[in-house]
Amino acid sequence: MGWWHWIVDAITGKEANEPSGTAAPASRMSSRQAEGGVATLEAPPATEVDAVQSDETAVDAPWWAPPNATATEPIAPPKPDLDHEGLAFENLLISHFDGHDLSLPSIPHILERVLRALRDRNCDYNKLAQAIGEDQVIAAAVLRMVNSPLYRASDKITTLKPAITRLGSRAMRTLMMHEALKATTFTKGGASAELAQLLWYRSLASSCIMRGLAEFVRIDPEDAALIGLLHDIGSVIVLRLGQSEVDAGRYTLEFDSFEFFCYEAHQEFGELVADGWKLPDKLKSLIASHHDLPADDDPLRVERWLLQLTDMINSMLGYGNEATYDLMNSLPVLELGLCDKPGFTDFIDRLPDELDEALKAI
Repeated sequence: MGWWHWIVDAITGKEANEPSGTAAPASRMSSRQAEGGVATLEAPPATEVDAVQSDETAVDAPWWAPPNATATEPIAPPKPDLDHEGLAFENLLISHFDGHDLSLPSIPHILERVLRALRDRNCDYNKLAQAIGEDQVIAAAVLRMVNSPLYRASDKITTLKPAITRLGSRAMRTLMMHEALKATTFTKGGASAELAQLLWYRSLASSCIMRGLAEFVRIDPEDAALIGLLHDIGSVIVLRLGQSEVDAGRYTLEFDSFEFFCYEAHQEFGELVADGWKLPDKLKSLIASHHDLPADDDPLRVERWLLQLTDMINSMLGYGNEATYDLMNSLPVLELGLCDKPGFTDFIDRLPDELDEALKAI
């Protein structure tokens, strides 16, 4: 069976609150330049020779080759110094790895209905448009997506039926998972709102990057976009458990500790969500172990390398754990032979601007 021949069981729940807007989270913007979308890097103290060449270096160095960057593999976020409450929260996360007594996010009912309809290869787009039209938020998301840089045609599309036709079933499924992830991420405001925005932008950025990289390795762009979107879905569980601790007055997640806890726990929690949402086995495998270096005979070798490259790019562009890499000499680029692919360097050069444009549109 293909990626999309899967069944979403009737998992319904109270629909989550939508985010109040699409403004980028402060924690992301603080690590990015005001314009251009490239992570701001602190240079080491300049020597006299460096000072003479500093202006020329700043102009000539592309974003993907920052001076003195040597890392070629993904860098894990450092473990912060945890106080007693932080250690207790870490133990709480680990205690939930088996899934017992853990409330998993559910797919909102309208999205479940649409996903079920899209499973039929002979899906009636007129009926689908009517169903989507019952939810103004989802209808707006469809129109926003079809007119985004990822899909837009020469003319703006303003009604649902031609929008669905333009996107097609596979892109519509990806979009519905966008909305499902958004609903599960933005459950509450308060202390978790900024962290929720961070996770949401990171997921969208990963989806866009994976879609763009897909053309260089000949995998389906919609499959790649979905993998990027959902590979860190377990972080939502960390966010929810953290908010529960905040509500109970036991612990407040700081940004650095949240990043560490997400890295430590999101693969285990992601596997639980993939089970609950009945995601395809291949996608579940990637969600559960995408930090592992792939073996040569791994059937998902290409997808795993792409995810690692995507995480590295996210870190350099300010959407992930901030780090710098020698990107063109990194393991994913070398293993996939991307430097030899026509147009790859041009794609990487354009990526910050195109990514910002795409995220603003979505």
